[in-house]
Amino acid sequence: MVVGLDLAADGIGGESFGAEANGVIAYVASILGSPTHDTGWFDPVASGVACPGTEVRHVTWGDLALFFTDESMLTSGLRHFAAYTYGPAAGPFVTPFGLSIDGGITVGDTVDELLAIYPAALINDSDDLGGASFQVVDGLGGFLTGTSGSDTITTFV
Repeated sequence: MVVGLDLAADGIGGESFGAEANGVIAYVASILGSPTHDTGWFDPVASGVACPGTEVRHVTWGDLALFFTDESMLTSGLRHFAAYTYGPAAGPFVTPFGLSIDGGITVGDTVDELLAIYPAALINDSDDLGGASFQVVDGLGGFLTGTSGSDTITTFV
């Protein structure tokens, strides 16, 4: 477990969605060290990227990616934290290892383990838009290898 970086529907660790970008990056870096990649701020339209806002930024620490923008449902005109993804593994193991949601559920846990902690979680079959997925609460979900009890969590979004 990584102390201070719990995954949640409203942000990560002590930082909430909508928080100023530089503060969020500094907070995560204080726990995980320097990012493995940082795109810097760029114009998504000029780059052909379908993202909200006039400028966006992706900062990653291995398999943890934070998305920042100046325009979202949360706020406008402020470079802020808008979303994160955790997984799938870029290598043989997910890094940083140990990020989890309440109850200790993390990448690699099974559908059965997820449902034991979150019995009301929605488990969705694959469809034309994507693979099997789950939703714990509004704003916190992810993707699965399948929907059987032994299938596993691959990504949190």
